[in-house]
Amino acid sequence: MSSISSGLENAFGFAGIGRWEYTVDGGTVRLDDVCRELFELSEDDALSRDIVVERIDESERERVFGALDCLSAEGDQYDQTFKLVLPSGRGRWLRGVAKFRSQPDGDKVIGVSFDVTSEQELLAERELHLAEMNHRIKNLFALVAAMISSASRESSDKDELVANLRDRVTALDRAHSLMLKTDASRPIPLGALLNEVLAPARSRQTIVMSGAEVLIPAKAITSLVLIFHEWVTNSAKYGALRHTDGTIDVEWSPYEGGVEIHWRELVPDYDVDAEKGFGSRLIQASAMQLKAEKVRRFENGWLHIDMRLPLDGY
Repeated sequence: MSSISSGLENAFGFAGIGRWEYTVDGGTVRLDDVCRELFELSEDDALSRDIVVERIDESERERVFGALDCLSAEGDQYDQTFKLVLPSGRGRWLRGVAKFRSQPDGDKVIGVSFDVTSEQELLAERELHLAEMNHRIKNLFALVAAMISSASRESSDKDELVANLRDRVTALDRAHSLMLKTDASRPIPLGALLNEVLAPARSRQTIVMSGAEVLIPAKAITSLVLIFHEWVTNSAKYGALRHTDGTIDVEWSPYEGGVEIHWRELVPDYDVDAEKGFGSRLIQASAMQLKAEKVRRFENGWLHIDMRLPLDGY
């Protein structure tokens, strides 16, 4: 029987499951070796509730230990997932599962903890994708609203309005499709990429694009289109594409291993705070994926966005 018990104890360790015990009255904590490793506590560290608290992200402490302190009756269950702040700087999420036990030597909570970092990262990634999808849908509605307003100003009768809108919806579909082609196998010229993204929102504005031919590698297309789409959407909502006489000037120049892109937009009434929100975070995330450096500034009625985009490594 002892050999079976010993084997079961070893199985916990093999599975990365750490065992712990918390004495309610005294607040003392006992951790096995696996649990110490999960919390990055050495054998020399004196165990106490305080040192365990310090390892848990500050925003989670009240919830985690509040749930622990609420256990008061035999069989009460504890189940909490929380983020750790570790000395190594490594990010880690743990799930702790336990039960309250009334014992002759005092009330205790006996439980196990195990690493759920990969699951939490998948959940965070899913939430980001959902937020991104919702943001894209809102952007599409904003562009459609801008398209309707622009087409209405430019059309003299119903037939012209319908034809105008049909052309722009078709262009919008092409631009949106570019963002979905994550498995694209061929590079696309930068000028053609910009044209596709700008087409749904542009009308009679003055839009000048110039630069030597630069091919954008297939693996960089989706992230770059997301950035361009944000710029165009913001312009349609707040900037030059909102006005029939708006002006946009886009220049690009290749350098060894990449390309520099300069977006200039004439908008004297531009709201410098207009782009704050999920869109700006999406641009930042996309730029990080591309390892691009981006600077945005507003001077003398012009919005300037300069981006240095490395293309090596694709």
